[in-house]
Amino acid sequence: MLRCLLLLPFLWLSCQGTPTAPQTPPADTDAPPLALAVSPVDTAVTEALFGKAPEFTVLFGGMEWAEGPLVLPDGGVICSDVPKNQILRWTGSGSSVYLEGSGAAPNDYSGEPGSNGLHLDAAGRLLLCQHGARRIARMDAPLDDPQPVFVTVADNYDGKKFNSPNDLVVAPDGSILFTDPTYGLPGQRESPLRELDFQGVFRIRPDGSVQLLSDAYVQPNGIGLSPDGKTLYVADSDRSRLTVTATPILDENYRLGPGDTLINARSLVGKAEGSTDGLAVAKNGRIFATAPGGVWVIEPDGRLLSKISTGQRVANVELAPQEDYLYLTSDYYLIRLKLL
Repeated sequence: MLRCLLLLPFLWLSCQGTPTAPQTPPADTDAPPLALAVSPVDTAVTEALFGKAPEFTVLFGGMEWAEGPLVLPDGGVICSDVPKNQILRWTGSGSSVYLEGSGAAPNDYSGEPGSNGLHLDAAGRLLLCQHGARRIARMDAPLDDPQPVFVTVADNYDGKKFNSPNDLVVAPDGSILFTDPTYGLPGQRESPLRELDFQGVFRIRPDGSVQLLSDAYVQPNGIGLSPDGKTLYVADSDRSRLTVTATPILDENYRLGPGDTLINARSLVGKAEGSTDGLAVAKNGRIFATAPGGVWVIEPDGRLLSKISTGQRVANVELAPQEDYLYLTSDYYLIRLKLL
């Protein structure tokens, strides 16, 4: 049965936002304005999640395009600045550079040479989607002493180099699932460096071999798994799609069943900033998915609960391990939202 959430522009405009006190980012004449709010669709659930006065905190700004937020075991928070080819860390009162050369490529390789999605593997080591090196890599250094030294986890499918791995998730069996759009390639889909003729969703098996899960997406982007590991969520950020899909994983070989569309935001192109980009899945199965206007909070059946807006595009989200905070990379900013 197709579960499809077709939301028209008037729904976004009619949601009553719950604004918070204005946030003052670090002094910066180039800092874009923020308008932080939570808009309830289901008021009871929204207030149970965020309270009646949602608590936003701007952790730091100054990024060119922020992506891939990740909470480290020590409580530190890092994120990629993809165009600047670096990872930044929240210091508690601002930011510092955590890792230079995060994409393992020259800064002028393309418009987006750096790392994008970040994740920890089962051993607590940092995994990176590297646009520049066109691979999934592992940092070969401790988290508390980061160095731009990397080990290739996978960089090709059937001998052809990936486009620019974008986001990833680690499955319960240790498999790494990731998306591979063209955003990091010089010239993107028209790049002369391109070797694959599709944008895929892939699995790196525990033995290191690579399996194509799907080539049906135009620009597969954010990726996540249901808590039981049996449903794959993928965002397609191409303007012709703007969808988030849910696809059953049928067996241990990751054979996929027919997919359902949870979000279809195509009607909002040009009407609200942002895209179906990154997503995060809570322990109870609830999904926080970036979409036009900010972040849409939905149930696994696609029912819309809330919308979170910052006044800027939101590229990705990350839940803290205890799910007491949601972290948002919003263009220039890293922002934290308190969860109840």
